Amino acid sequence: MSLETIVLSNDLKELERLGAFLKGLSQSMDMDEQTLFQLNLVCDELATNIILYGYPPDERGLHAIRIDIGASADGWELCMTDRGIPFNPLLRASPRVDLSVDERGIGGLGIHFVKQVMDDIRYERLNEENVLMMTKRRIQEEGIS
Repeated sequence: MSLETIVLSNDLKELERLGAFLKGLSQSMDMDEQTLFQLNLVCDELATNIILYGYPPDERGLHAIRIDIGASADGWELCMTDRGIPFNPLLRASPRVDLSVDERGIGGLGIHFVKQVMDDIRYERLNEENVLMMTKRRIQEEGIS
């Protein structure tokens, strides 16, 4: 499996660099446009959450967020690692998407989206770090295996 890594600081300005990194990998990792779009949204959402909520506001730009992306014949594996406050996004209750925005309240849709897009998600707290491992399988065309 080929593996590429980017290390971002916990600053929202880094999201542009993240998008360029993913776009640059799309061809070498054989990503179709839809997969690139989905992985970009997933990484953007999760990195934004880490930046905004993982560290005190007065520590912007002082901490690292590591994203490892690997490609295999079956799809792509992503691993996001940060030393922010312990947070397992998988324990967050799914939002009530049947309610209006006013009734539902703020928050939770981004993590819900990540859970819907990725095929497998695992979280661990290892060595004082949040480690979120995700898998996105390739779309199989009908009749092709």
